[in-house]
Amino acid sequence: MGPVAGAVSELLAHARGDEAASVLGLVPTIERIRGRPLVVTKNAELGPGVFALWNNHPDRDEILHAPWVAHLDRAIGHEFGHILMGHEGRSAHDTARRTLPPEWHGMARMMLRKYGQGHCPDERERRQEEEAEAFGAELCRRISGAGIARSARIRSLLNEAL
Repeated sequence: MGPVAGAVSELLAHARGDEAASVLGLVPTIERIRGRPLVVTKNAELGPGVFALWNNHPDRDEILHAPWVAHLDRAIGHEFGHILMGHEGRSAHDTARRTLPPEWHGMARMMLRKYGQGHCPDERERRQEEEAEAFGAELCRRISGAGIARSARIRSLLNEAL
């Protein structure tokens, strides 16, 4: 089993009751695994082309998602992948550069300079995005394929078999 499938299996194995019946139902599972709160919130102010965004705060995790996302479970699952696969996330400089209009880049660079955030290598970033996307796809596939099983443990075993 690869690292992505293993991470999905581990998440589903920790689910209790009906938590694994939906992607958003897994929020309490992730909170237990990480020992910290996880909040998922709709945010109409995300930049163009940003479906969802994970913010890793010192005391909690936060996932913001755009209200127009067509496949919300997949977008949230993608962010769960970043969280559970140990990704550090994209630097604030890079996020600003990718999401803000070009005329705002200078202001964003000036405001973020004090945080001293560096740029992560393109290869690492590409690999992390591929892993998160694979995680989201696998999670959605397993949840939809095992919806009839009542027990989280049975769902987990059935998902591994699938």
